[in-house]
Amino acid sequence: MNLVKWYFTIIWLSFNFTIYAQEHDESGNKEISQLKNVFRDASFHGHFRNYFMNTINRGDLKDYYTNATGGAVGFTTGNYKGFEIGVKGIFTYKTFGSDLGVEDPITGKNAKWEYELYDVLNKGNFKDLDRLEELFIRYRFGDSYISYGKIETEYTPLLNHSDGRMKPFAHRGAWAHLNFDPSHQVNLGWLNGVSPRATTEWFNFEEGMGLFYNGFQPNGHLAEYHEFYPSSGIGIFNYSFKKNNLHLEIYDFYLDKMMNTLWTEVGYNINSINFGVQYVYQSPFSYSEKLSYENRYIQPDENGQVLSTQLSWKQAGWKLGFAYSHAFDTGRFLFPKELGRDHFFTSISRSRMEGLGNTDVFILKGEYTIQKPEVHLGLEIQKLTGPETAVFEFNKYNVAESFQLNAHLTYKVHGFLEGLSFDFLWVYRENKNSLDAQSIFNKSNFNQLNLVTNFDF
Repeated sequence: MNLVKWYFTIIWLSFNFTIYAQEHDESGNKEISQLKNVFRDASFHGHFRNYFMNTINRGDLKDYYTNATGGAVGFTTGNYKGFEIGVKGIFTYKTFGSDLGVEDPITGKNAKWEYELYDVLNKGNFKDLDRLEELFIRYRFGDSYISYGKIETEYTPLLNHSDGRMKPFAHRGAWAHLNFDPSHQVNLGWLNGVSPRATTEWFNFEEGMGLFYNGFQPNGHLAEYHEFYPSSGIGIFNYSFKKNNLHLEIYDFYLDKMMNTLWTEVGYNINSINFGVQYVYQSPFSYSEKLSYENRYIQPDENGQVLSTQLSWKQAGWKLGFAYSHAFDTGRFLFPKELGRDHFFTSISRSRMEGLGNTDVFILKGEYTIQKPEVHLGLEIQKLTGPETAVFEFNKYNVAESFQLNAHLTYKVHGFLEGLSFDFLWVYRENKNSLDAQSIFNKSNFNQLNLVTNFDF
């Protein structure tokens, strides 16, 4: 949808909202509300972003770089008897960079990460990259709300915004955020549409699941499950409890026709020390049994299980931590990449647990924050053990054991330029065993530089 359509959408919504306000005024006086009153308490928000990315592959393997520029502008009406209407659009352009379509002469492949700043489903399009990201009606009551439409959902450790590219994940459906008191909170959602990160189009769940690379089945055959599941959507339940030093989170994700995922998380603070545990259990639905083996998203005998733990210490601007995750040999841990990214204690940029079983992940983390000027430094060291290439039973994407180092620097500007920030991320990843060109190109044994400039308003 182009910018002209966004403009007329805002006008249409504002007109209808005004009529509603006039017709439902309790005094019966239709002249009391005017169009300007709808806009008087309205808010504009959004951001401008510039993202430079450079992947430097090993030796003679081809390198790629690109610079994307764009932004997002959102509008939310003032609150009338609890009701609000909002709309938000986002756009991206390629301002400069190398030719991402040029193939590496050794592997025959081209760029991977750099395409994710644009539209991975329409590679080569670097200009017509706008998306209607939000279009919703929301009702607020107390500290709670109910939303319907194209919405930004509350954070969950699986289905989330994951705003790490130019376009984040966006979802369509209904969401209820219920605050009962400071200790108890519930989120309920039913989502029937998605616009995945690094794409511009909207899809229902039957079209959306499997848009990206489907990987392998446990027997080594290529998986092909796109449009084989007439899923009507995903249901989300979340209960959160916080009191004193204890924090409990329970999530249940009901992915229609495919599987159910139960995620539990407990955190406890003792002075400056935090201890956290995450446990996830997955159950396939019987619908997969009707499909051919290669067309299944999850096999009937798979029960993905992950245990993730973290111990951290925080004091005087410092935060140090150790985390460990184990994916059991009861099946691969699965969650559609089109919906979000997993946030285990060991999940870091460019490395996730999805698709793995019978795997161990270790990570050391160090952070330091300076208040004036506001600077944040971070270092993450990760070791992934267990996966073997060409052994697919617990390895959906044929990844290898690896070592990864992430270094992160953030600087936030205050004063006149409040809202401006600079983020630098350096990623180094190397395979421990499989070192042939096909196994490492754009996957490992690379350095990647990411420089992101944001201005939020």
